[in-house]
Amino acid sequence: MRLYLVRHAWAESRDDARWPDDRRRPLTKEGRKRFRRMIRLLAKRGVRPQWIAASPYARCRESAQIWIKQLRDCRPLSLCDALAPEGKLSEVIQFTEQQGAGLEHVAWVGHTPELRDFLAVLIQAPPDRLHLAKGAIACVEFDGPIREGAGRLLWIVEADLVGA
Repeated sequence: MRLYLVRHAWAESRDDARWPDDRRRPLTKEGRKRFRRMIRLLAKRGVRPQWIAASPYARCRESAQIWIKQLRDCRPLSLCDALAPEGKLSEVIQFTEQQGAGLEHVAWVGHTPELRDFLAVLIQAPPDRLHLAKGAIACVEFDGPIREGAGRLLWIVEADLVGA
C-alpha cells in the first residue's frame, strides 16, 4: 500500500476579523493555482490515490478537492476529524481501514505539526528531522496495511522542486 501524506496548500493568513473560526480559513488563489500545477505533474507520473481523507478544515478540504478533480477513479472525499489539529494517528489509521479498505493508494490531507509527527511514527524517524512545507506530499510504502513503524519513506516533494 502507498500512503500520501499531504500538507494543505497555501492558505490565507490568520485573521480573526475575516475568519473568527480558523477552520473556515481558505486557500489563497495562488495557493490553489500552485497546488493544481503540482498535482497535475504528479498525476502524470502515476501519483493517483484512489481515496482521499482530509481534515474538515476548509483549507484541507479545498486541497483534497483540487486533487480529486485531477483523478478519474478516485472515490469521493472523506472528512476525518482525526486529521484536524491535535488528531490521533491511531484514529486516522482506523478510519482508513474502514473507509479505504482494499485500496492500494490512499492519501491523507492535514496540518503540521500533526502530519509531520504521523510521518515520523509511521517510518520510525525523529520528527525534528522531517519537514513538510505547505503543499508538500510525502509518499510512504507499506508491505501490508498501514501500521506504526512499518512504513518506508519513498519521497517527499514540494512545489518548488517540481516548478509549481
